[in-house]
Amino acid sequence: MKSKETHQWEITIRFLFLSIIFLGFLYPLTITGIGGFLFPKQAKGSLIESNGQIVGTELFAKKETSEILFRYRPSAASYSTLPSGASNLSPSSLDLKDLVEERKKELMLMGINPIICQELLYTSGSGLDPHITKECALEQTKHLSSVTGVNLDSLKTLVLQYVESPLFGFIGRGRVNVTKLNQKWKQMQMGTNPK
Repeated sequence: MKSKETHQWEITIRFLFLSIIFLGFLYPLTITGIGGFLFPKQAKGSLIESNGQIVGTELFAKKETSEILFRYRPSAASYSTLPSGASNLSPSSLDLKDLVEERKKELMLMGINPIICQELLYTSGSGLDPHITKECALEQTKHLSSVTGVNLDSLKTLVLQYVESPLFGFIGRGRVNVTKLNQKWKQMQMGTNPK
């Protein structure tokens, strides 16, 4: 006859192994399978391909140096995922004021109204946010039209194709994913067929 203590240990060990099997293997594999079936693109990271090559993900902004692309919000971490984050400069910081003034001058030199594109003056919390407002994307079309010679109306139509509605129809504002927009814009410039 087993003692009560031995019986308790057996129950504990059985529960531990069942928990490991269920929570460590069965549950994650099931959820991964369901996610892959219902949301195949998102489960793989919402990757963007061009000519068979992975060129980015819809989830993150990426460092772009070309003057003929739509601009992301600035990044305090140079668009790096490790470490990502904000500058943590306080609203009263003189460094922040100088950065904002510098960005404002740069936008005005390009003919972009910094009041319409306020998000281009400040970094996002993660430094990786690929979204800007629809109004800011439309404001940038004037600059891109002037430097590339592409018809302004064509650029505005392109932007409007990439406008995402507010979450649930009422949370936030219409926004544009600059990563997706830039990818399509690059493909239009090169004359390639996008995926």
